[in-house]
Amino acid sequence: MNYFVFFLGIILLLVTASDLINTSLSVRGAGFISKRLSKSIWSLLLVINKKTGRKKVLELGGAFILVSILINWLFLIWISASLLFISDPNSIMNVETNSKTTIINKIYYTGYTLSTLGLGDMESSGEFWDILTAILSFTGLILISIAITYLIPVVSAEIMKRKISVYINTLGGSAEEILLNYWNGKDFKELEQPFISLIDSIILHAQNHKAYSVLHFFHSSDRKEAFVLNLTNLDEMLTILLYNIPVDQRPSKNILIRLRKAISSYLVTLPATFIVPGKEIPPILKLTALENKGIKIISGEKVDLEYEKLKTRRQLLLSLIKDDGWEWADLTTSGYNHAINTGETY
Repeated sequence: MNYFVFFLGIILLLVTASDLINTSLSVRGAGFISKRLSKSIWSLLLVINKKTGRKKVLELGGAFILVSILINWLFLIWISASLLFISDPNSIMNVETNSKTTIINKIYYTGYTLSTLGLGDMESSGEFWDILTAILSFTGLILISIAITYLIPVVSAEIMKRKISVYINTLGGSAEEILLNYWNGKDFKELEQPFISLIDSIILHAQNHKAYSVLHFFHSSDRKEAFVLNLTNLDEMLTILLYNIPVDQRPSKNILIRLRKAISSYLVTLPATFIVPGKEIPPILKLTALENKGIKIISGEKVDLEYEKLKTRRQLLLSLIKDDGWEWADLTTSGYNHAINTGETY
């Protein structure tokens, strides 16, 4: 037996198992391999999107990355198990010719054993290899089960994410538009009810994103469903309410802080997808429309200092937007389009 090849297979199998468990059965996000595989594929899709200008490319990203992760697990387990059998020339015998098998035969045997097919033209030779074959059969069954149990919650979490995004967008297409929509002539108290509804939903998505970091790579080119844009607009609006609007005109401070913390619980999960604050500082929104409406806007050195404290937070939001294929200018593309496009021509 070639012990180097055997232990190489064992190490690769343990690394793959660790990645599979950390990605699909842990609430801490993707494993080492899956995390880097996902980011590499997404970075490539962003480059393609930038060169072609077609956001539809990004819409395929989430599903493509999810399938790639599953295929990668199967491929790595297949390789590692094959190495175990390859390490011993006598591990598998050809039943029809009663002779030793080649490396290709062993790879083939390992593949159909993992698929739980069991064709019977080759069989393991010796008790140790018999037990290993049985373990591989169970491994294939477990892999299929994990794949199914991993796919379903990811899809459900993505639907929840889009639901939150659409809900935020119904409040307004930009931070300033939301405020204009909920100005009753004297204050913004009417925002309290939708804010309360959003707190639990955003916290739930934050936990989903922490458990399934692949959610970050599900992109929608429909602005109403673009979670990162609508969430950033919501956060920018909270900043305006907290620092640019007089206290007596704001919603309850307790509700504002709770919603801010809910958004923060999502932002702290972003480093798991390699998103960190960039060097570029996004511009501060000019509140001309609010002033034209007669709404008092607080400005000055004190407000500038508060915005300075939020610099890292806003840089992180900018990095998030760019990593999803958008630009900061897309935040201010307000106005709801009431037309419904069914994709059909009449």
